[in-house]
Amino acid sequence: MILPYHILAPMTRRVMAVCAVAAALLCMTGATHSAERTTTPTILIIDNSNPDSPLSRDLRTQIHSTLDTEIPAGYTLYTEFLDARHFNARDYDLALQTYIKEKYRNHGLSAIVTIGWAAFDFAVRLRSELRPDLPIVFVTFDEARVGQTSPSNSTGIISPRRFEDLVKVARILAPQTARVAVVGTPIQNQPYRRQYLRELSELARSTEVLDLTTLPFSEVTAKLAKLPDDAVIISIPLYEDASGHIHQAVETMRKLVAVADRPIVTDVEYLLGAGAAGAVVVSAANLGSDVGKLVGRILNGESASAIPVEVREHTEAVFNAHALQTWDIREETLPPASKVLFRELTVWDRYRWQILTALAMLLVQSVIITGLMIERHRRRVAERDSHQRLLEVTKMDRALTAGAMSSSIAHELNQPLTAIMNNAEAAAMLLKANSLDREELRAIVADIRRDDERAANIIKHLRMLLRQSELKPEDLALNEVLADSIALIEGPAHKCGVTVQAEIPSVPIHVRADYVHVQQVILNLALNAIEAMRDLPSGQRLLKIRLRTKDDSKAIVSISDSGPGVPSEKMATIFNPFVTTKAEGTGLGLSIAQTIIATYGGRIWAENTAGGGAAFHFSLKLVPTTDIRAQVA
Repeated sequence: MILPYHILAPMTRRVMAVCAVAAALLCMTGATHSAERTTTPTILIIDNSNPDSPLSRDLRTQIHSTLDTEIPAGYTLYTEFLDARHFNARDYDLALQTYIKEKYRNHGLSAIVTIGWAAFDFAVRLRSELRPDLPIVFVTFDEARVGQTSPSNSTGIISPRRFEDLVKVARILAPQTARVAVVGTPIQNQPYRRQYLRELSELARSTEVLDLTTLPFSEVTAKLAKLPDDAVIISIPLYEDASGHIHQAVETMRKLVAVADRPIVTDVEYLLGAGAAGAVVVSAANLGSDVGKLVGRILNGESASAIPVEVREHTEAVFNAHALQTWDIREETLPPASKVLFRELTVWDRYRWQILTALAMLLVQSVIITGLMIERHRRRVAERDSHQRLLEVTKMDRALTAGAMSSSIAHELNQPLTAIMNNAEAAAMLLKANSLDREELRAIVADIRRDDERAANIIKHLRMLLRQSELKPEDLALNEVLADSIALIEGPAHKCGVTVQAEIPSVPIHVRADYVHVQQVILNLALNAIEAMRDLPSGQRLLKIRLRTKDDSKAIVSISDSGPGVPSEKMATIFNPFVTTKAEGTGLGLSIAQTIIATYGGRIWAENTAGGGAAFHFSLKLVPTTDIRAQVA
């Protein structure tokens, strides 16, 4: 609790006595302190205010932070408070000067920083007894000091703190302002605001000023409740009212807001949280940074006298978004670069970076998806073209196969056609005879029908081999495909003296593929095997065709010969395009066979058998039994 001056005066005399004793003790221990001196810079801050002042505290914190950068080698920082709001008697001032002088006499001060003009005057007197050339850096908020001559080896910053700026903000919030009501601790008792007294006198010439700082707080609230409509309220912190009662500034502001029917303007930021609508505040961060840099320049070798005193603006307008909304004040009417606190954050304000990240990811994904769709389209076009080329090549291969089989096919057709002709002539002769043998004639017609069906089947198989076939997989019995294919190759095999052995299960083995394409693979492999055995002695040419299943999941067709086998150097590339073991071969047959089998999810491979010759195998997936039953049903 802070007591009024009439109680503190006797206490001040006792403080002087205590300070005198302390000074004597400090003198007695001076030698000890002298022995502990170091070369580390030592800075003393003398503050007009007290340790509880928010502005003073923030300012000192920023000075400290800036010095950490400006003097990386290290420094020592001390702070003394004049507490001019409570202690301003001359005897106290002298006692405090004696105390601080003796306290720091042997600490080797490198510079003094003063906050407030009274602190500067105090430092000048103190320096004269410590070290006359000790540099002083001052901070003041009264621009009346602009142009005044400073003592030697001193410099500083004048950061104007104007009551006029508070009035300007008040008129922004209430444009019809004609009166200004001032609330708070009496201005003469506020070290950083005493310049307001001069400005209020000037303001009173043009605007009615209602000075409520001279009233007890209970009367202040009563007055605020009855203010004229054209009056605004400017409140500086209220720590102690005119009656000497002590108050907590935040709670006081809440009470003022509760009784006032208009926005309140202040000059400290922390009161905005208690309901004040607007404020013009000193930026402790900017001012402290400038002061710290100035001290750093001096401690790094510059002379304080060579550095001119500067006037720098460090105030900024700050507003309470909640209060603005309460009084229906639009943010567009505020001064440029104003800071608005307690604004209700939108989703964009709260999650801006998350939203931008998500949008960036969506954009990247969109680009990737678009690229994939374009690539998919290109792949489909390429697959369609490749499919078309495959159909053309397979058709050409079938034509070549048919060409290779043409003489055998002609021989196969010639037999039933000759038999038909002979039977027809015999029937004609029988009809000319006097006695008609009906049974003989019936037998001749049956032979003609059988030979006709045989010729028709040969032509049917040839047409199927040569037709333009799309890739239309269907469930087919691999047994039947092999049987039909063997019927086509028996002629070429017989002509070349090749014995055909077939091992085909009687139980149907179903796969899903195109009939003609599978037959083309079988014929290609079988004709290659027949061709490979042409140089063998007659009786040693054996072609084996076998069908089996494995693991109840795939069917395997094996076509082997008794020829010389595949040269080992070509075994790894035998299925590559244009690779052949025949002098007149194109090298496309096995490549096409591999493509066809792969199209239906199968595999084709070759190996040389232990007894001589080569064996070519291909596998296709079996159709599940349940699917076959469903089709039958």
